[in-house]
Amino acid sequence: MWIKICGITSQDDAEVVAGFGPDAIGFVFYPPSPRHVTGEMARSIAEVLPAGIRKVGVFVDPDWKEVERLVQMVPLDMIQWHGDIVTQGLQAKLGNLGIPWIEVKKIAAEARPSSLSINPSAQASYLLVEGFSSKSPGGNAHAWDHSLVSGIPFPVPLILSGGLNDTNVYDAIKSVHPFGVDVSSGVESSPGKKSYDRLSRFFSEVKRYE
Repeated sequence: MWIKICGITSQDDAEVVAGFGPDAIGFVFYPPSPRHVTGEMARSIAEVLPAGIRKVGVFVDPDWKEVERLVQMVPLDMIQWHGDIVTQGLQAKLGNLGIPWIEVKKIAAEARPSSLSINPSAQASYLLVEGFSSKSPGGNAHAWDHSLVSGIPFPVPLILSGGLNDTNVYDAIKSVHPFGVDVSSGVESSPGKKSYDRLSRFFSEVKRYE
């Protein structure tokens, strides 16, 4: 099971998280978020990460020049894109960066399987689904009914996110059988600060499924 720990804000947290062996960590380049990091901070954190842990830049409808600047500054391996509309032109720009990208789709609380419209764009490398929230994207502990996406044959690998923690990740994985999971607030002691104990329990629950 592919595991991404998002919202890394310090070298200390990066080293703690790395000790559990995640597949990826996320840098949030979105100023309103309490987990926001600058390019300089992300580059510094990346320096202490072991080889093999993929570094994901999380963007929320940013200015494109800022995306290019951060991709040049930080050794990113992937992009995670939060945005309402992903045009063909934007897909082309993301593809030209030369690294895989994750498209994020949100599911409303009142959604039903028959009303879902969450297929990824043609050029997306992965699809991440999370619950809709009016709060800042990601890290808002907004739980949703993961079974809504169970059994859907998506054309790209599916990543579950939104409201996951050590008490529900096993059931979510068992219900959906995704490619991976993405967690932020579910392994924190406070916004932007990861908890060793919560990380330990989360990884244990994922491994219990495996």
